[in-house]
Amino acid sequence: MHKSGLYLEPLPFSYYYPSINRLSLYFETYHTELAEGQPYIQYTIKPLKGDIPAPIVTYKKVRKEPVAVNVWQLDISSLISGYYQVQAALYDGNKKLLTSKEVVFSRFNPAGDSIFMENAASNIETGFASRIPEDSLDYDIRAMAPIVSSLDNEVINALIKKGSPKSKRYFIHKYWTTQAGNLAGPNFYSYMKVAKVVDDNYRSGFGYGFETDRGHIFLKYGKPNEVIEVEDEPSAPPYEIWFYNSFPATHQTNVRFLFYNPSLTRNGHVLLHSTARGEVNNALWETQLYKDATLETPAVGEKVMGDNVHRNARTYFEN
Repeated sequence: MHKSGLYLEPLPFSYYYPSINRLSLYFETYHTELAEGQPYIQYTIKPLKGDIPAPIVTYKKVRKEPVAVNVWQLDISSLISGYYQVQAALYDGNKKLLTSKEVVFSRFNPAGDSIFMENAASNIETGFASRIPEDSLDYDIRAMAPIVSSLDNEVINALIKKGSPKSKRYFIHKYWTTQAGNLAGPNFYSYMKVAKVVDDNYRSGFGYGFETDRGHIFLKYGKPNEVIEVEDEPSAPPYEIWFYNSFPATHQTNVRFLFYNPSLTRNGHVLLHSTARGEVNNALWETQLYKDATLETPAVGEKVMGDNVHRNARTYFEN
């Protein structure tokens, strides 16, 4: 796009890959000729949540013009993975705030994470994370995957591949102190107690129980209010329907999840359909559930199966 004599190519997403080390900003100021003294912009990059890492702050003078174009690049090579807010704040010569603008972006930087966590880990030598046995660290951070952001899941994968015990402990420490402050330790141990039960209940031959769809949903959203388990419908594999009366995560009520086990393996249930925003929503779930029904071949795109005395999934799901 062309603006103010410049050719600009905005990023399609506010996501900065490891190879992108500079944050480019375009900022217009208006009627700064009326401001007292020398106006300037303070650029600040800070974590969207918590106080780690420390903010990056820099300043730039502004021309005193009716319309002034300000183009600036900030070095983000040292930023660890996470969500950030960049703010451009306009001040006059007396340090009076005139206006400001904020934008949120995310950064993924596994190399920077490793260096930062190694250096910062010395600050947690007496905290709860320092007491986690080394042979439990991978298990613990894997168990946290359902409750962290998608960006933190990328960090978890990088830590499991080549993270040191120090960096893994720091990741656990940072997440729980950001979420719970002084109660970080009790909250962590309480969560891991539930995660262990989930692991035992849903463990399959392909991974931990909290890595299965049912285990993931249980840890992410909590225990359902009701569960219907069906194993004896002749035209469907075993399936379960979970009901949540209230669903604070998406501000919904009466949310349902349908898991089914087409492989017929132990704890092989996968999520087929849900009414929760942001989760799997499959309009063809019923025909997929009953796709092996004898002598019935639904039309392409058909959403509903015919009535059958042994076919109850839709009744259970909708009532």
